[in-house]
Amino acid sequence: RPGRLPQLGSIMFEGGFTKEFEALCQLLPEHQEEVDTSTVSKPSPASIGPKDLLNVKIAAPKPLKDPKEIWDDSEIADAVEDDIEDGRTVPEHEFVYKQAVDSSDVFLGMSGKNESSASCEEMVVKISLPGVNTISELDLDVKPTYLKLNSTQYKLSVYLPHRVNEDRGKAQWDNVEKVLSVSLPVIREDPF
Repeated sequence: RPGRLPQLGSIMFEGGFTKEFEALCQLLPEHQEEVDTSTVSKPSPASIGPKDLLNVKIAAPKPLKDPKEIWDDSEIADAVEDDIEDGRTVPEHEFVYKQAVDSSDVFLGMSGKNESSASCEEMVVKISLPGVNTISELDLDVKPTYLKLNSTQYKLSVYLPHRVNEDRGKAQWDNVEKVLSVSLPVIREDPF
């Protein structure tokens, strides 16, 4: 208050500081007004941060899957479409695996390869087709997960045990044995 020196403990304010302090005291009101706090919002965790974050759009929830389903429809992209029995014979066929090995693999086992199909680079499907005279009678379709073979006598639709690179595959016809050998490079998800 003007004209009166505040006393803090045993210290008295004097000199130029007193005038400055009195000027500050004049700026403060004599009576403190009471504020109606019912209209003032209380701070909450939502009031912290930029206000534009409150307008965030949330994506629609994905439909729930049946917990008893074994796989999803998106996992069966390469489906064999003509599994209908039409009276044609299913030819005998077998899968043979090839791997490139050298003496360090065979005798020392240095590359970590083993005799399992997981260490093979190529899969050969051998299909026995007695009664077929030329390869032109055959219609072969290879996808990464299945192989289809059609002729007037035979029909084969089979899923492959490993994913393959169908673009780099090769087919070879043995006219004496009447065997079609389809060599397909195996695609490894994780290299060994």
